[in-house]
Amino acid sequence: MVEMEVDLRPPVVEKFGVKISRVMVGTSPFIAAGQFEKSHQYYLEFVARRGAVAEILSWCFKRGLSWVQAIDVDSVAHEVKAAREMSKVDPVLVVSTWDGPREAVERFKPIKPLMVLAHAMITDSASKDEIKSFIEEAEGLGVIPGVVTHSPLKSIRKVKGVEGLRAVMIPMNYAGLYNTNVEETMRELRGMNVVVIAKKVLGAGRLEVSRAISWVMERPDVDSVAIGVASIREAEETFSLACKLAWRRASSQG
Repeated sequence: MVEMEVDLRPPVVEKFGVKISRVMVGTSPFIAAGQFEKSHQYYLEFVARRGAVAEILSWCFKRGLSWVQAIDVDSVAHEVKAAREMSKVDPVLVVSTWDGPREAVERFKPIKPLMVLAHAMITDSASKDEIKSFIEEAEGLGVIPGVVTHSPLKSIRKVKGVEGLRAVMIPMNYAGLYNTNVEETMRELRGMNVVVIAKKVLGAGRLEVSRAISWVMERPDVDSVAIGVASIREAEETFSLACKLAWRRASSQG
């Protein structure tokens, strides 16, 4: 039996025919992404050696948080699969790729992603036709297509009206770090039939956790939040709060 001394099961909602968890484990710390002040430390802990990421993910999976916003790199795919073996829990994957949908599906085998998002490196520089091609390829593979952007206003206006687009992932937090036009961005998104996933809600570790999570969870136009953590202690503190607030929001909405 899977242990669950701490219950991190998040609510799962459905919008425009897409089911999505209110809370997902983000993986940017696990690739030592450059926006983190501890990037070098994360590289040594998570990239240069194997096993630490799987331990964190397995701990989350065993406690009911099995949705992962996974970046499409070999190290993350390896650790996700190892965590699956350790926990005996099948994760639900929302994969962001800078390769393509086919490569993402192949990399995470035997786990088939629920959703594949074009990474911001693709979205923010690609033409509208190239985004259409990405979406068509994803649909052909039986996964839900979406996009990630680091330039929300520009890219959202570019992809608006593209048939088949089901999800948009954007940076947003109370301090306006990485996205200074949150309100205008959200106005643009309200005119689209897409699931909205928030990233960088903690400002790459620069913001106060409780305030940051409370702020994003109170936004009715945000459907899901991907949060990166760098230890089991951080996972327990961060996801306990996020899931508690997610359930409070769900009960207030009836």
